Amino acid sequence: MRRIPAVLLVLLMLSPLLRAQHTADTLAHRLPSDFKATQLIAPAVLLGAGFAVHYAGHEPIETGTRDFVFRELRGETLLPDLGTYFQYVPLTLHLGLGMVGGRPKHALADRAIESAIAHLFCGCGSFVAKRVFDSLRPDGSSNNSFPSGHTSLVFTGAELMRMDYGNAWGAGAYVLSSAVAASRLYYDRHWLGDILAGAGWGILCAHAGGWLLKPVKRLFGIPELGWDGLRTRKAQIAFVPCVNPVSGAYSASLSVVF
Repeated sequence: MRRIPAVLLVLLMLSPLLRAQHTADTLAHRLPSDFKATQLIAPAVLLGAGFAVHYAGHEPIETGTRDFVFRELRGETLLPDLGTYFQYVPLTLHLGLGMVGGRPKHALADRAIESAIAHLFCGCGSFVAKRVFDSLRPDGSSNNSFPSGHTSLVFTGAELMRMDYGNAWGAGAYVLSSAVAASRLYYDRHWLGDILAGAGWGILCAHAGGWLLKPVKRLFGIPELGWDGLRTRKAQIAFVPCVNPVSGAYSASLSVVF
């Protein structure tokens, strides 16, 4: 009988630890299996820097950066605005590279779902933020400057490339994304803070696509599809030229089986 109070005292002392462990286990169970806290570092730093620069350091930092671009980098004749088109390159490579020899982490169907989730978050978040923050563009054309939509989109694709194809492909995609982001400054379409926040938001959205991939597949009952185009099966291509015996017109047929 004397042992009962001692046992109760021990249980009482251990109860906070047991509750903490239960809370940690419950949280780990609820979070997506691919979630890692370290994945939040880069988006948090970039988003924080974007807000700080745009709303606390506009005059000394953003205006100074704009003056430097106009004074040192721009001339009377502007370079072609290729960033408007290059912003879609990482997205296209993320989906298509695995079909022609790349070695991605996920098959084509999973990459498509992952990309759709990421870009849905990217587009909707950018659309809402532009209207909530109501920030004037540096060229004065409209009040939807913060954050940069081009930068968000291209950095979403770049981080998806890194996540699925590794750091080597990711580095190339990030170089292209940085060039697209710089072009928004060059063409006076965005402030520096817009660019930083857009990059952070894009990276975060890419990770959201990775975190929600498995839950979304379970929710909609999507099966595992390992097919990835020309990488997993050799394509059979047949090209047959011919001449119409009646009219003498030339024609051809093309058949691709994969």
